[in-house]
Amino acid sequence: MQDGMTDLETTLSGRIHIDDVYRLALMEKPEALLSLLRSPDKHTADNAAWVLTHLPHEKMVILRQYQQELIDEAMETTSTTKRRLIMTLLEKQPFNEDTIRTDFLDFCLAQIIDVEVPVGIRSLAVKLSYAQCRYYPELMSELKATLELMGQGPLSPGARSIRKRVLKELDKAHLK
Repeated sequence: MQDGMTDLETTLSGRIHIDDVYRLALMEKPEALLSLLRSPDKHTADNAAWVLTHLPHEKMVILRQYQQELIDEAMETTSTTKRRLIMTLLEKQPFNEDTIRTDFLDFCLAQIIDVEVPVGIRSLAVKLSYAQCRYYPELMSELKATLELMGQGPLSPGARSIRKRVLKELDKAHLK
């Protein structure tokens, strides 16, 4: 173990495999993993996020109380790997009318139309935008316009599928 590093931090700073991820997800407390999300070591932070995405349901529920911190980290990180993994965590969490953050919604909408953003992040941004917009008709209109803009460029099959699915949901919601 390196000076000042915990066993968990030492493990996450190295190469880990999916078996390690499952073992750590079962053994470690979510708070210990969350504290390592902001590690200055990219490998440690990315691996902590990877383990968090594999938490069992009863531990995943604990992450709901850290939703705002996860949103902050998703918007601030320069690691696309960590951003995608944190957005995956956020996609599994409920968004309520009173928990919507306009800065995060704006961030997600910007990710949708940025062709330089990896498709996984763009697809998660579509889902997260819908989760936040569905309470407000005016925001649903903005999301629909963004998705129409997204469709003007080339899209991977995955991005095309999620775009089509959310547009269908927006159309159904508009009919109500």
